[in-house]
Amino acid sequence: MRRLICLAGLGALVAACSASTPSPSPSPNVDVTGILMVDVDEQVQTGPMARRFANAFGDAMLLAETNGDDLGYPWLDPLSGELILSAATPRGRELIEAAGITVPYRIREVTHGAAELRRIQDDVTLLGARGVPGSEVIFMTLPDHRDNRTLIVMSELDRALLEYLAGQYPVDALAVQVDPDFPGAGPASP
Repeated sequence: MRRLICLAGLGALVAACSASTPSPSPSPNVDVTGILMVDVDEQVQTGPMARRFANAFGDAMLLAETNGDDLGYPWLDPLSGELILSAATPRGRELIEAAGITVPYRIREVTHGAAELRRIQDDVTLLGARGVPGSEVIFMTLPDHRDNRTLIVMSELDRALLEYLAGQYPVDALAVQVDPDFPGAGPASP
């Protein structure tokens, strides 16, 4: 009987703690600027895949590059094994549906097409030439296929630069990864 009372008390305590403690949010790590912060070990580009998925992914990338106002970046979801295709417009959805894709896939609605994200990538590489303070910490821009964003890799977090980026570009089109060990980052060797 005493054991049952202890178990009941423990159950009530767990329930009370669960009710008063919010569960962790599954949402991504978003900076106060609204820019997605990506950890170094996060996979945001599609990795190795079976030949049929590789072919389908290549075709989807070509379709997105050719129709960049209507389509965003494709992504191969390693958890579901599906090819995720990004429709930025109703025409983009039509293009995907007409593409004759033969691997398991699903369509996600996105705000930004591949062409806009590519323009942002290219523009960010010119910030240093335009004299934007802090831009020297930017080492690379590339597609974030997972989140359909432009990924900006920095050697260190520069708060003023982050604020500048948030003021210049749509924040939901940006992701930043801070990698102090990025090749070429850090002080020059003597």
